[in-house]
Amino acid sequence: MRDTETVTDSTLPINLILPVPDTDFRDYLDEVDELVEFAPEIIGAIEQDLDTHARKKKLLRMKDRKFFESVTDDLPQLDIAEHNILADQLGLAVGRPRMSGYAVYLFLMLRGFLGSLTSKTAQRFLRESMSLFAFLQMRELKMPAWTTILENVNLVSHATRELIFNRQIEFVLKEDLDDFRELTIDSTSVKANSRWPTDGKILNGILGRAHRLGQKLHVFGLKDFRKGWVPRWLDEMDKLEFQICLSAGKPKSRGKMKKHYRKLLSRGEKAGGALKCELDCLEEGLDMATLPPSRRELLKRTLEQIRNDIADAKRVVEYAGERVFKDRKLPSTEKVLSLSDGSAAYIKKGGRDPVIGYKPQLVRSRNGFVTSLIVPQGNAADSIKLVPAILDSIGRTGVIAELVSTDDGYASAKGREDLQDLGVKSISISGAKGKKLTDPEDWSSEVYRDARRNRSAVESLMFTIKDGFDFGELGRRGIDAVRNELLEKVLAYNSCRIILMKKRHREKLKQAA
Repeated sequence: MRDTETVTDSTLPINLILPVPDTDFRDYLDEVDELVEFAPEIIGAIEQDLDTHARKKKLLRMKDRKFFESVTDDLPQLDIAEHNILADQLGLAVGRPRMSGYAVYLFLMLRGFLGSLTSKTAQRFLRESMSLFAFLQMRELKMPAWTTILENVNLVSHATRELIFNRQIEFVLKEDLDDFRELTIDSTSVKANSRWPTDGKILNGILGRAHRLGQKLHVFGLKDFRKGWVPRWLDEMDKLEFQICLSAGKPKSRGKMKKHYRKLLSRGEKAGGALKCELDCLEEGLDMATLPPSRRELLKRTLEQIRNDIADAKRVVEYAGERVFKDRKLPSTEKVLSLSDGSAAYIKKGGRDPVIGYKPQLVRSRNGFVTSLIVPQGNAADSIKLVPAILDSIGRTGVIAELVSTDDGYASAKGREDLQDLGVKSISISGAKGKKLTDPEDWSSEVYRDARRNRSAVESLMFTIKDGFDFGELGRRGIDAVRNELLEKVLAYNSCRIILMKKRHREKLKQAA
Protein backbone atom coordinates (compact mmCIF):
# COMPACT_ATOMS: atom_id res chain seq x y z
CA MET A 1 0.00 0.00 0.00
CA ARG A 2 1.40 3.42 -1.01
CA ASP A 3 2.15 6.02 1.58
CA THR A 4 -0.02 9.10 1.48
CA GLU A 5 1.76 11.83 -0.53
CA THR A 6 1.18 15.53 -0.74
CA VAL A 7 1.37 16.58 -4.36
CA THR A 8 1.90 20.21 -5.27
CA ASP A 9 2.17 21.81 -8.66
CA SER A 10 5.21 24.11 -8.60
CA THR A 11 3.63 26.26 -11.29
CA LEU A 12 0.69 27.26 -9.07
CA PRO A 13 0.97 30.39 -6.93
CA ILE A 14 0.30 28.37 -3.77
CA ASN A 15 1.36 31.25 -1.54
CA LEU A 16 -1.68 33.19 -2.68
CA ILE A 17 -3.92 31.06 -0.50
CA LEU A 18 -2.26 32.77 2.46
CA PRO A 19 -3.67 36.17 3.45
CA VAL A 20 -1.69 39.22 2.42
CA PRO A 21 -0.98 41.23 5.57
CA ASP A 22 -2.15 44.82 5.90
CA THR A 23 1.24 46.45 6.53
CA ASP A 24 3.09 49.68 5.85
CA PHE A 25 5.05 47.84 3.16
CA ARG A 26 1.86 46.85 1.36
CA ASP A 27 0.72 50.49 1.49
CA TYR A 28 4.09 51.51 0.03
CA LEU A 29 3.73 49.09 -2.89
CA ASP A 30 0.25 50.41 -3.63
CA GLU A 31 1.51 54.00 -3.51
CA VAL A 32 4.38 53.20 -5.87
CA ASP A 33 1.86 51.65 -8.27
CA GLU A 34 -0.49 54.63 -8.01
CA LEU A 35 2.29 57.04 -8.94
CA VAL A 36 3.09 55.18 -12.14
CA GLU A 37 -0.60 55.06 -13.03
CA PHE A 38 -0.66 58.83 -12.61
CA ALA A 39 2.50 59.24 -14.72
CA PRO A 40 2.90 56.29 -17.14
CA GLU A 41 5.68 58.17 -18.95
CA ILE A 42 7.98 57.02 -16.14
CA ILE A 43 7.92 53.48 -17.55
CA GLY A 44 8.60 54.81 -21.03
CA ALA A 45 11.66 56.70 -19.77
CA ILE A 46 13.00 53.58 -18.04
CA GLU A 47 12.44 51.47 -21.16
CA GLN A 48 14.34 54.13 -23.10
CA ASP A 49 17.27 53.86 -20.67
CA LEU A 50 17.32 50.08 -21.07
CA ASP A 51 17.16 50.40 -24.87
CA THR A 52 20.01 52.93 -24.89
CA HIS A 53 22.22 50.56 -22.92
CA ALA A 54 21.27 47.63 -25.16
CA ARG A 55 22.15 49.64 -28.28
CA LYS A 56 25.54 50.61 -26.84
CA LYS A 57 26.31 46.97 -26.09
CA LYS A 58 25.18 45.96 -29.56
CA LEU A 59 27.36 48.66 -31.14
CA LEU A 60 30.36 47.44 -29.16
CA ARG A 61 29.72 43.85 -30.29
CA MET A 62 29.52 45.04 -33.90
CA LYS A 63 32.81 46.92 -33.51
CA ASP A 64 34.43 43.80 -32.07
CA ARG A 65 33.11 41.70 -34.94
CA LYS A 66 34.33 44.28 -37.45
CA PHE A 67 37.76 44.26 -35.77
CA PHE A 68 38.10 40.48 -36.01
CA GLU A 69 36.96 40.57 -39.64
CA SER A 70 39.56 43.25 -40.40
CA VAL A 71 42.40 40.98 -39.31
CA THR A 72 41.22 38.42 -41.88
CA ASP A 73 41.88 39.09 -45.57
CA ASP A 74 38.80 39.70 -47.73
CA LEU A 75 37.99 37.34 -50.56
CA PRO A 76 39.21 38.47 -54.01
CA GLN A 77 36.89 40.70 -56.10
CA LEU A 78 34.82 41.70 -53.02
CA ASP A 79 34.18 45.40 -52.65
CA ILE A 80 33.01 46.12 -49.07
CA ALA A 81 32.25 49.76 -48.29
CA GLU A 82 32.86 50.86 -44.71
CA HIS A 83 30.54 53.25 -42.89
CA ASN A 84 30.19 54.46 -39.34
CA ILE A 85 27.15 53.49 -37.30
CA LEU A 86 25.89 55.38 -34.28
CA ALA A 87 24.37 53.56 -31.32
CA ASP A 88 21.03 55.37 -31.55
CA GLN A 89 20.68 54.29 -35.19
CA LEU A 90 20.68 50.60 -34.32
CA GLY A 91 17.51 48.57 -34.12
CA LEU A 92 16.97 45.94 -31.45
CA ALA A 93 15.86 42.49 -32.51
CA VAL A 94 14.09 39.96 -30.30
CA GLY A 95 16.67 38.47 -27.95
CA ARG A 96 16.77 37.13 -24.43
CA PRO A 97 13.91 38.31 -22.20
CA ARG A 98 14.81 41.22 -19.99
CA MET A 99 13.20 42.87 -16.99
CA SER A 100 10.21 44.99 -17.88
CA GLY A 101 10.33 48.72 -17.31
CA TYR A 102 7.68 48.37 -14.62
CA ALA A 103 9.71 45.77 -12.71
CA VAL A 104 12.81 47.96 -12.90
CA TYR A 105 10.79 50.93 -11.59
CA LEU A 106 9.41 48.81 -8.74
CA PHE A 107 12.81 47.59 -7.55
CA LEU A 108 14.28 51.08 -7.94
CA MET A 109 11.66 52.34 -5.47
CA LEU A 110 12.21 49.31 -3.23
CA ARG A 111 15.93 50.04 -3.06
CA GLY A 112 15.13 53.54 -1.85
CA PHE A 113 12.71 52.14 0.73
CA LEU A 114 15.08 49.46 2.08
CA GLY A 115 18.29 51.40 1.61
CA SER A 116 19.88 48.53 -0.33
CA LEU A 117 19.13 45.50 -2.47
CA THR A 118 22.43 43.77 -1.74
CA SER A 119 22.35 43.44 2.05
CA LYS A 120 21.31 40.08 3.48
CA THR A 121 18.60 41.77 5.53
CA ALA A 122 17.01 43.39 2.48
CA GLN A 123 17.19 40.25 0.36
CA ARG A 124 15.72 38.11 3.12
CA PHE A 125 12.92 40.62 3.58
CA LEU A 126 12.05 40.65 -0.13
CA ARG A 127 12.18 36.85 -0.42
CA GLU A 128 9.84 36.33 2.50
CA SER A 129 7.44 39.20 1.83
CA MET A 130 3.94 37.96 1.05
CA SER A 131 2.98 41.51 0.09
CA LEU A 132 5.65 41.62 -2.62
CA PHE A 133 4.85 38.07 -3.79
CA ALA A 134 1.16 38.88 -4.21
CA PHE A 135 1.99 42.24 -5.84
CA LEU A 136 4.18 40.54 -8.45
CA GLN A 137 1.75 37.68 -9.06
CA MET A 138 -1.18 40.04 -9.70
CA ARG A 139 0.88 41.72 -12.42
CA GLU A 140 2.17 38.42 -13.86
CA LEU A 141 5.74 39.23 -12.82
CA LYS A 142 8.34 36.93 -11.34
CA MET A 143 11.07 37.66 -8.84
CA PRO A 144 14.24 38.14 -10.94
CA ALA A 145 17.70 37.06 -9.86
CA TRP A 146 19.54 39.57 -7.66
CA THR A 147 22.25 40.23 -10.24
CA THR A 148 19.58 40.88 -12.89
CA ILE A 149 17.78 43.32 -10.61
CA LEU A 150 20.94 45.26 -9.78
CA GLU A 151 22.17 45.38 -13.35
CA ASN A 152 18.89 46.78 -14.66
CA VAL A 153 18.15 49.18 -11.79
CA ASN A 154 21.62 50.69 -12.17
CA LEU A 155 20.87 51.43 -15.84
CA VAL A 156 18.19 53.96 -14.92
CA SER A 157 19.58 57.40 -15.67
CA HIS A 158 19.64 60.30 -13.24
CA ALA A 159 17.34 62.19 -15.62
CA THR A 160 14.73 59.44 -15.25
CA ARG A 161 15.05 59.55 -11.47
CA GLU A 162 14.48 63.32 -11.68
CA LEU A 163 11.40 62.66 -13.82
CA ILE A 164 10.01 60.38 -11.08
CA PHE A 165 10.75 63.12 -8.53
CA ASN A 166 8.95 65.73 -10.64
CA ARG A 167 5.87 63.57 -11.20
CA GLN A 168 5.78 62.69 -7.50
CA ILE A 169 5.55 66.37 -6.58
CA GLU A 170 2.88 66.90 -9.26
CA PHE A 171 0.92 64.03 -7.70
CA VAL A 172 1.13 65.72 -4.28
CA LEU A 173 -0.33 68.89 -5.79
CA LYS A 174 -3.06 66.95 -7.57
CA GLU A 175 -4.08 65.21 -4.35
CA ASP A 176 -4.01 68.57 -2.52
CA LEU A 177 -1.60 67.22 0.09
CA ASP A 178 0.52 70.39 0.13
CA ASP A 179 0.57 73.80 -1.57
CA PHE A 180 4.37 74.27 -1.31
CA ARG A 181 4.01 77.92 -0.28
CA GLU A 182 6.19 77.45 2.81
CA LEU A 183 9.69 76.01 2.45
CA THR A 184 12.52 75.27 4.88
CA ILE A 185 16.06 74.50 3.76
CA ASP A 186 18.87 72.79 5.64
CA SER A 187 21.93 70.66 4.97
CA THR A 188 23.19 67.51 6.61
CA SER A 189 26.30 65.37 6.48
CA VAL A 190 26.23 61.83 5.09
CA LYS A 191 29.04 59.32 5.49
CA ALA A 192 30.72 58.02 2.35
CA ASN A 193 31.27 54.31 1.79
CA SER A 194 34.86 54.66 2.93
CA ARG A 195 37.05 54.23 6.01
CA TRP A 196 38.47 57.18 7.93
CA PRO A 197 41.79 58.01 6.21
CA THR A 198 45.32 58.17 7.55
CA ASP A 199 48.29 59.10 5.39
CA GLY A 200 49.92 55.71 5.89
CA LYS A 201 46.81 53.69 5.04
CA ILE A 202 46.03 55.87 2.03
CA LEU A 203 49.57 55.60 0.66
CA ASN A 204 49.79 51.84 1.19
CA GLY A 205 46.31 51.31 -0.28
CA ILE A 206 46.93 53.41 -3.40
CA LEU A 207 50.23 51.73 -4.21
CA GLY A 208 48.82 48.30 -3.42
CA ARG A 209 45.97 48.81 -5.88
CA ALA A 210 48.32 50.03 -8.62
CA HIS A 211 50.53 46.98 -8.04
CA ARG A 212 47.57 44.55 -8.18
CA LEU A 213 46.28 46.09 -11.42
CA GLY A 214 49.78 45.85 -12.87
CA GLN A 215 49.69 42.09 -12.23
CA LYS A 216 46.47 41.64 -14.27
CA LEU A 217 47.67 42.97 -17.60
CA HIS A 218 48.10 39.44 -18.93
CA VAL A 219 44.34 39.29 -19.53
CA PHE A 220 44.91 41.85 -22.31
CA GLY A 221 47.74 39.84 -23.83
CA LEU A 222 50.36 42.14 -22.28
CA LYS A 223 53.22 41.46 -19.90
CA ASP A 224 52.48 42.10 -16.26
CA PHE A 225 54.56 44.63 -14.35
CA ARG A 226 57.76 43.17 -12.99
CA LYS A 227 57.32 42.71 -9.26
CA GLY A 228 60.86 43.48 -8.20
CA TRP A 229 61.00 44.87 -4.68
CA VAL A 230 57.50 46.34 -4.74
CA PRO A 231 55.76 43.50 -2.79
CA ARG A 232 58.45 43.66 -0.11
CA TRP A 233 58.21 47.45 0.17
CA LEU A 234 54.43 47.27 0.46
CA ASP A 235 54.68 44.64 3.18
CA GLU A 236 57.17 46.78 5.10
CA MET A 237 54.93 49.84 4.70
CA ASP A 238 52.01 47.90 6.16
CA LYS A 239 54.04 46.96 9.23
CA LEU A 240 55.35 50.52 9.63
CA GLU A 241 51.82 51.91 9.44
CA PHE A 242 50.81 49.51 12.21
CA GLN A 243 53.74 50.71 14.35
CA ILE A 244 52.71 54.33 13.76
CA CYS A 245 49.19 53.53 14.96
CA LEU A 246 50.61 51.87 18.10
CA SER A 247 52.82 54.86 18.86
CA ALA A 248 50.21 57.55 18.27
CA GLY A 249 49.07 59.36 21.41
CA LYS A 250 51.67 57.82 23.72
CA PRO A 251 54.14 59.92 25.75
CA LYS A 252 57.37 60.80 23.93
CA SER A 253 56.16 59.07 20.77
CA ARG A 254 56.95 61.94 18.40
CA GLY A 255 60.50 60.75 17.75
CA LYS A 256 59.40 57.17 17.09
CA MET A 257 56.61 58.28 14.75
CA LYS A 258 59.03 60.44 12.75
CA LYS A 259 61.40 57.50 12.43
CA HIS A 260 58.61 55.18 11.24
CA TYR A 261 57.22 57.82 8.87
CA ARG A 262 60.66 58.45 7.34
CA LYS A 263 60.95 54.76 6.48
CA LEU A 264 57.35 54.49 5.30
CA LEU A 265 57.54 57.51 2.99
CA SER A 266 60.91 56.37 1.66
CA ARG A 267 59.54 52.98 0.70
CA GLY A 268 56.40 54.56 -0.70
CA GLU A 269 58.49 56.82 -2.90
CA LYS A 270 60.53 53.85 -4.12
CA ALA A 271 57.44 51.73 -4.83
CA GLY A 272 55.78 54.61 -6.70
CA GLY A 273 58.92 55.17 -8.76
CA ALA A 274 59.19 51.49 -9.65
CA LEU A 275 55.53 51.33 -10.72
CA LYS A 276 55.89 54.50 -12.80
CA CYS A 277 58.92 53.03 -14.56
CA GLU A 278 56.94 49.89 -15.41
CA LEU A 279 54.00 51.95 -16.66
CA ASP A 280 56.23 54.14 -18.85
CA CYS A 281 57.86 51.07 -20.40
CA LEU A 282 54.47 49.52 -21.10
CA GLU A 283 52.99 52.64 -22.71
CA GLU A 284 56.09 53.27 -24.80
CA GLY A 285 55.55 50.19 -26.94
CA LEU A 286 51.77 49.83 -26.53
CA ASP A 287 49.62 49.65 -29.66
CA MET A 288 45.94 49.87 -28.70
CA ALA A 289 44.88 49.14 -32.27
CA THR A 290 45.83 45.47 -31.83
CA LEU A 291 43.03 44.98 -29.27
CA PRO A 292 39.31 44.58 -29.91
CA PRO A 293 37.34 47.78 -29.07
CA SER A 294 35.73 46.27 -25.96
CA ARG A 295 39.09 45.21 -24.51
CA ARG A 296 40.61 48.50 -25.58
CA GLU A 297 38.18 50.52 -23.47
CA LEU A 298 38.77 48.29 -20.46
CA LEU A 299 42.55 48.58 -20.82
CA LYS A 300 42.30 52.38 -21.06
CA ARG A 301 40.39 52.51 -17.78
CA THR A 302 42.89 50.17 -16.11
CA LEU A 303 45.92 52.17 -17.19
CA GLU A 304 44.21 55.43 -16.23
CA GLN A 305 43.57 54.07 -12.73
CA ILE A 306 47.21 53.00 -12.37
CA ARG A 307 48.40 56.40 -13.63
CA ASN A 308 46.13 58.27 -11.19
CA ASP A 309 47.17 56.05 -8.28
CA ILE A 310 50.87 56.69 -8.91
CA ALA A 311 50.26 60.45 -9.11
CA ASP A 312 48.13 60.40 -5.93
CA ALA A 313 50.81 58.39 -4.10
CA LYS A 314 53.37 61.05 -4.98
CA ARG A 315 51.04 63.74 -3.55
CA VAL A 316 50.57 61.77 -0.31
CA VAL A 317 54.33 61.36 0.14
CA GLU A 318 54.84 65.09 -0.34
CA TYR A 319 52.13 66.43 1.98
CA ALA A 320 52.69 63.71 4.62
CA GLY A 321 56.36 64.67 4.75
CA GLU A 322 55.43 68.34 5.09
CA ARG A 323 53.04 67.54 7.95
CA VAL A 324 55.30 65.18 9.90
CA PHE A 325 58.70 66.83 9.50
CA LYS A 326 57.82 70.52 8.99
CA ASP A 327 54.47 70.82 10.85
CA ARG A 328 52.80 72.19 7.71
CA LYS A 329 49.19 71.12 7.18
CA LEU A 330 47.33 71.25 3.88
CA PRO A 331 43.58 71.88 3.66
CA SER A 332 41.51 68.73 3.26
CA THR A 333 40.56 69.76 -0.29
CA GLU A 334 44.17 69.16 -1.38
CA LYS A 335 44.46 65.71 0.20
CA VAL A 336 43.54 62.21 -0.91
CA LEU A 337 40.77 61.33 1.55
CA SER A 338 39.51 58.01 0.24
CA LEU A 339 40.70 55.04 -1.77
CA SER A 340 37.24 54.04 -2.91
CA ASP A 341 35.47 57.40 -3.35
CA GLY A 342 37.64 60.17 -4.71
CA SER A 343 34.80 62.70 -4.71
CA ALA A 344 34.14 62.45 -0.95
CA ALA A 345 35.13 65.45 1.18
CA TYR A 346 35.85 66.31 4.81
CA ILE A 347 32.52 67.46 6.32
CA LYS A 348 32.18 69.03 9.74
CA LYS A 349 28.88 70.59 10.81
CA GLY A 350 28.68 72.52 14.05
CA GLY A 351 29.82 70.56 17.08
CA ARG A 352 29.14 67.17 15.49
CA ASP A 353 31.79 64.60 14.70
CA PRO A 354 33.39 65.17 11.29
CA VAL A 355 32.82 62.64 8.50
CA ILE A 356 34.33 61.83 5.14
CA GLY A 357 31.39 62.12 2.79
CA TYR A 358 28.96 64.64 1.35
CA LYS A 359 26.74 67.53 2.43
CA PRO A 360 23.39 67.37 0.61
CA GLN A 361 20.93 70.27 0.69
CA LEU A 362 17.28 69.41 1.39
CA VAL A 363 14.25 71.66 0.96
CA ARG A 364 11.21 70.69 3.04
CA SER A 365 7.64 71.85 2.51
CA ARG A 366 5.19 72.69 5.29
CA ASN A 367 3.64 69.20 5.25
CA GLY A 368 7.01 67.47 5.26
CA PHE A 369 7.68 66.69 1.58
CA VAL A 370 11.18 67.03 0.15
CA THR A 371 10.90 69.32 -2.87
CA SER A 372 14.59 69.68 -3.71
CA LEU A 373 17.77 67.67 -3.25
CA ILE A 374 21.13 69.10 -4.24
CA VAL A 375 24.34 67.12 -3.63
CA PRO A 376 27.32 69.41 -4.32
CA GLN A 377 30.86 68.28 -4.92
CA GLY A 378 33.02 68.79 -1.85
CA ASN A 379 32.14 70.77 1.26
CA ALA A 380 30.31 73.68 -0.36
CA ALA A 381 29.19 76.57 1.83
CA ASP A 382 25.47 76.59 2.64
CA SER A 383 25.11 80.28 1.77
CA ILE A 384 25.92 79.75 -1.91
CA LYS A 385 23.39 76.90 -2.19
CA LEU A 386 20.37 78.81 -0.87
CA VAL A 387 19.21 80.27 -4.18
CA PRO A 388 19.98 77.17 -6.36
CA ALA A 389 18.07 74.91 -3.95
CA ILE A 390 15.00 77.17 -3.76
CA LEU A 391 15.09 77.69 -7.53
CA ASP A 392 15.15 73.93 -8.01
CA SER A 393 12.18 73.57 -5.67
CA ILE A 394 10.19 76.28 -7.44
CA GLY A 395 10.97 74.75 -10.82
CA ARG A 396 9.75 71.33 -9.64
CA THR A 397 6.59 72.51 -7.86
CA GLY A 398 5.71 75.37 -10.17
CA VAL A 399 4.87 77.37 -7.02
CA ILE A 400 6.72 80.51 -5.88
CA ALA A 401 7.02 80.12 -2.14
CA GLU A 402 5.62 82.86 0.05
CA LEU A 403 7.94 81.97 2.93
CA VAL A 404 11.47 80.52 2.98
CA SER A 405 12.94 79.69 6.39
CA THR A 406 16.52 78.73 7.17
CA ASP A 407 19.38 79.20 9.65
CA ASP A 408 22.44 81.41 9.96
CA GLY A 409 24.54 79.18 7.72
CA TYR A 410 22.56 80.44 4.72
CA ALA A 411 22.85 84.13 5.69
CA SER A 412 23.71 86.14 2.60
CA ALA A 413 22.56 89.60 1.58
CA LYS A 414 22.80 88.71 -2.11
CA GLY A 415 20.96 85.42 -1.63
CA ARG A 416 18.19 87.20 0.23
CA GLU A 417 17.87 89.81 -2.52
CA ASP A 418 17.84 87.14 -5.23
CA LEU A 419 14.97 85.30 -3.51
CA GLN A 420 13.04 88.55 -3.17
CA ASP A 421 13.55 89.17 -6.89
CA LEU A 422 12.04 85.73 -7.53
CA GLY A 423 8.89 86.81 -5.72
CA VAL A 424 9.44 85.22 -2.30
CA LYS A 425 7.69 87.55 0.15
CA SER A 426 9.22 86.48 3.48
CA ILE A 427 12.77 85.15 3.99
CA SER A 428 13.41 84.16 7.60
CA ILE A 429 17.06 83.54 8.52
CA SER A 430 17.31 82.69 12.20
CA GLY A 431 20.43 83.66 14.12
CA ALA A 432 22.57 86.75 14.62
CA LYS A 433 23.59 87.08 10.97
CA GLY A 434 20.02 86.70 9.79
CA LYS A 435 18.81 89.32 12.24
CA LYS A 436 21.28 91.86 10.83
CA LEU A 437 20.01 91.21 7.30
CA THR A 438 16.33 91.45 8.26
CA ASP A 439 14.32 94.62 8.74
CA PRO A 440 13.58 94.99 12.50
CA GLU A 441 9.86 95.32 11.83
CA ASP A 442 9.86 92.09 9.82
CA TRP A 443 11.99 90.30 12.45
CA SER A 444 9.41 91.10 15.15
CA SER A 445 6.38 90.23 13.03
CA GLU A 446 4.21 87.19 13.74
CA VAL A 447 5.15 85.59 10.40
CA TYR A 448 8.87 85.66 11.15
CA ARG A 449 8.42 84.55 14.76
CA ASP A 450 6.36 81.57 13.59
CA ALA A 451 8.98 80.76 10.96
CA ARG A 452 11.73 80.69 13.59
CA ARG A 453 9.64 78.53 15.91
CA ASN A 454 8.72 76.09 13.15
CA ARG A 455 12.25 75.74 11.78
CA SER A 456 12.80 72.71 14.00
CA ALA A 457 10.50 70.77 11.65
CA VAL A 458 13.40 70.36 9.24
CA GLU A 459 15.37 68.63 12.03
CA SER A 460 12.50 66.14 12.24
CA LEU A 461 12.92 65.52 8.51
CA MET A 462 16.65 64.89 8.93
CA PHE A 463 16.08 62.42 11.76
CA THR A 464 13.28 60.57 9.95
CA ILE A 465 15.04 60.25 6.60
CA LYS A 466 18.32 59.16 8.23
CA ASP A 467 16.81 56.76 10.74
CA GLY A 468 14.12 55.30 8.49
CA PHE A 469 15.79 55.36 5.05
CA ASP A 470 19.54 55.14 5.81
CA PHE A 471 20.07 58.60 4.32
CA GLY A 472 23.15 59.15 6.48
CA GLU A 473 24.99 56.02 5.28
CA LEU A 474 26.00 55.55 1.66
CA GLY A 475 26.42 52.24 -0.10
CA ARG A 476 27.62 53.58 -3.44
CA ARG A 477 30.73 55.53 -4.41
CA GLY A 478 31.43 58.47 -6.67
CA ILE A 479 29.44 61.68 -6.94
CA ASP A 480 27.07 60.43 -9.68
CA ALA A 481 26.23 57.18 -7.88
CA VAL A 482 25.81 59.06 -4.58
CA ARG A 483 23.36 61.51 -6.16
CA ASN A 484 21.34 58.61 -7.53
CA GLU A 485 21.32 56.79 -4.19
CA LEU A 486 20.24 59.81 -2.16
CA LEU A 487 17.54 60.69 -4.69
CA GLU A 488 16.12 57.16 -4.48
CA LYS A 489 15.87 57.54 -0.70
CA VAL A 490 14.12 60.89 -1.09
CA LEU A 491 11.61 59.30 -3.47
CA ALA A 492 10.91 56.55 -0.94
CA TYR A 493 10.57 59.08 1.89
CA ASN A 494 8.13 61.20 -0.13
CA SER A 495 6.06 58.12 -0.99
CA CYS A 496 5.73 57.27 2.71
CA ARG A 497 4.85 60.88 3.43
CA ILE A 498 2.09 60.75 0.81
CA ILE A 499 0.66 57.66 2.54
CA LEU A 500 0.71 59.43 5.91
CA MET A 501 -0.91 62.62 4.62
CA LYS A 502 -3.64 60.61 2.88
CA LYS A 503 -4.43 58.81 6.14
CA ARG A 504 -4.61 62.10 8.01
CA HIS A 505 -6.90 63.51 5.34
CA ARG A 506 -9.24 60.51 5.60
CA GLU A 507 -9.31 60.81 9.41
CA LYS A 508 -10.27 64.47 9.14
CA LEU A 509 -13.12 63.59 6.78
CA LYS A 510 -14.38 60.94 9.23
CA GLN A 511 -14.28 63.38 12.12
CA ALA A 512 -16.08 66.02 10.07
CA ALA A 513 -18.80 63.49 9.20
